[in-house]
Amino acid sequence: MRGVRAILRGAIYMTVLALIPLGALAQEGEAALNTADALLTQMTLEEKVAQLFFVRPEDFSRISSVSKPSAKLERAFERFGVGGVILFPENMKTEKQLIQLTEAMREYAKKQRGIDLFLGVDEEGGSVARVAKKLRLKEPVPSMSIIGETEDSQQAYEAGRRIGGYLSEYGFTLDFAPVADVRMDVERAEITKRSFGYDARLVAGMVKAFTQGLQEQGVLAVLKHFPGHGAASGNSHNGAAVSTRTLEEWRACEWVPFQEGIQAGAKVVMISHQIAATVDNAAPASLSYRIVTELLRGEMGFDGVVITDALRMKAVSEAYGSGEACVKAIEAGCDMLLLPKNFSNGYNGVMDALEDGRLTEARIDESVRRILTLKAEWGLLEEAAQIP
Repeated sequence: MRGVRAILRGAIYMTVLALIPLGALAQEGEAALNTADALLTQMTLEEKVAQLFFVRPEDFSRISSVSKPSAKLERAFERFGVGGVILFPENMKTEKQLIQLTEAMREYAKKQRGIDLFLGVDEEGGSVARVAKKLRLKEPVPSMSIIGETEDSQQAYEAGRRIGGYLSEYGFTLDFAPVADVRMDVERAEITKRSFGYDARLVAGMVKAFTQGLQEQGVLAVLKHFPGHGAASGNSHNGAAVSTRTLEEWRACEWVPFQEGIQAGAKVVMISHQIAATVDNAAPASLSYRIVTELLRGEMGFDGVVITDALRMKAVSEAYGSGEACVKAIEAGCDMLLLPKNFSNGYNGVMDALEDGRLTEARIDESVRRILTLKAEWGLLEEAAQIP
């Protein structure tokens, strides 16, 4: 099947990259950037904006529940060539059905200029395992806290490898994992057993190993939730979550796992919606230029793809409309917009901001270039997937 061949080709591509000298790696990176730039010049503004969105198939197809290929779903991809699609248990029925759906969506996407999808899912292990739970897979991966208690990073590597193995078989190209947050004893903590533990160095080693295991299977890792959500009090799904950590505390603790994960090859970082009270209390971190551009990109030097946490979460959606939230996330420096509460309003909000000059096409190009370059590196652009 073509979708399976694409997955295998991507895995082979990454294996080749791991074996060639660093000088050749730099050339591969340049080749990917050149491919992205060439494609960027051919894209309409509408196509570029669509690449910024990472949404459910229901959000742009107007199908109440998507579980199978259809002409209506294909037409939706023709209208909105979104950059990423995230699936939830309601999209999954059986292994065969899931493979048919993911293959079809990836084919629909590739008809639009040969650009494949970031096809993602929340699959951390433990309580957050959409695929393993829905399909009742044998030997599910335990929670990260259980793995962390072993203090054996090899177990984190095997967990990443196990999850990456079955996700790639089902057609996924990206996993919203690992959780890189350091667990802390704070009142109303949101991050508990989803974290590898309380010690930053231990968490860092586990994040590094999990990332390597996952990506060796051809599935992109997403480090979450920068700048570190372990000390936030409150649940950002239901309302405000506030952290009083200082910048110095972040540098010494919460950032250590993110640095290790990035050094291990992670190309995507998710930004949390916490209010970082001592650093920028004016907006959630995901909408903060200070946190995204000045700290993550500037101080930490991360130039990969930055994605928001789900914008439909109440920490954002109760304070901002979908259009305003999406525009502010782009202004902050984010590249991809995960699950705005209303996709149409989010998309139109970005287009309106471009029309009235609040956003520029050059700013959109900056993010789309990162997205396309990563897709080229990962074998998700048809031209880039050909190995010399």
